[in-house]
Amino acid sequence: MNKIGKNIVMSLVIPVVVYLFFFILCNATGNAGFGVGSDLQTILYTSVYSGLIAMAMAINLSSGRFDFSIGATMVLAIIIGGNVAKDYNLGAVGLLIVTVLIGLALGAVSGLVYTVLGLPPMVVSLGLAMIYEAIGFIFNKSKGVKLMGKNDLLIFAKMPWIVIVIAVVLVVMVLLWDFTKFGYERKALATGQKIATDQGINEKKNAIICYIISGVLLGIAGCVYISKYGTVSPETGLSSSSYFMTAFLPMFIGGAIAKYSSQPIGIYIGAITQAFITSGLSWLGFSSSAMTVMNGVIVMAFLVYTSNSHILVEQKMFKEKLEKARATREAKEAKEG
Repeated sequence: MNKIGKNIVMSLVIPVVVYLFFFILCNATGNAGFGVGSDLQTILYTSVYSGLIAMAMAINLSSGRFDFSIGATMVLAIIIGGNVAKDYNLGAVGLLIVTVLIGLALGAVSGLVYTVLGLPPMVVSLGLAMIYEAIGFIFNKSKGVKLMGKNDLLIFAKMPWIVIVIAVVLVVMVLLWDFTKFGYERKALATGQKIATDQGINEKKNAIICYIISGVLLGIAGCVYISKYGTVSPETGLSSSSYFMTAFLPMFIGGAIAKYSSQPIGIYIGAITQAFITSGLSWLGFSSSAMTVMNGVIVMAFLVYTSNSHILVEQKMFKEKLEKARATREAKEAKEG
C-alpha cells in the first residue's frame, strides 16, 4: 500500500505543482479564470487531443521509428470518415467507428510499407505523409470536411463523452502496453532488437501492430478535434506535421514518470501538464510565439534530464556503496581496537 501511495503521489506531483503555480500566479495578477469553469473544459479537451496524438507517436518512437505521417493520417482519416458519416447520416457513433476504421487501415498501410520496403522509418513516413496529404486534398474536391451545425455528430469534445473516450483509451492502452504478449514483445524490441529477434520475436509483425494501434488512436484524435472546431481542411507541403508538435512534451513527461505508473497513463498526465502550462501562459498574456518558445525550453529541459538521469542514479549508488564501505571499515576498526 505504501508503494502504491508513493507511485500515485509521484505520478501526480508534476501536474499538481504546475496547476497550483499557475492558479496562484494568475489570481495574483488578476487573471482569476485559469483552471475553472470553461477554461477547465478547454484544458480537458487539449489534454485528451494532445494525449491521443502523443500515445500514437510514442508507440512507434519508443522502438526507434519516428512516424512523420501522424498528422497526415489523422487529417485524412477524419476527412474521409467525416464526409462518409455526414453523407450517410451515421450519427456520432458512426463517425467514430468509420474514422477509427480508416485510421486503422492507414496505419496498416504504413506498417506494411515500412516492413516490405525495409527503408528507414523517417524516409517511409515522409513519403506516406505526402501521399496521404495528396489524397486528402483530392477527396471531396479539396473541401476537406465541414460538420459545423451538425451537433448530433460533434459530441466527442463535450462532457461526458470526452471523459468516456479517454478513460476507455487509457484502459485499453494500459492492457495492451503492460499485460499482453504484444506489449512484452514491444518492450523487448525497444530495449534490444537483436536480442529480441534472436529469441524468436517477430519484429515486422510487432511493427505493423504498432502502426495499426497508432492509426486507431489518430482516428479517435481526429473525432475529438473536429468535435471542437467543426471543420478540417486538407493539408499540403507536409504542413500536416504541425499536428504532432504538441506531442513531444507529454511524451517526455510520460517517460519521466512512467516508472511510477504505466507509460500511457504517464503520457496523458504529461498532456494534462502541458494543457495547464498552455492555459496558464495564455491567461498571463503570453503570445502564441512566446508560448511556443516556452514549450520548447521545457521540452529541452526534460531532454537534458532524461539524457542525464542515469548519472544521478550512478552517483546515488556510488554514495551508498561508499557509506557501506566506510561503515564496514569503522566496524572492523572498532572490533580490532
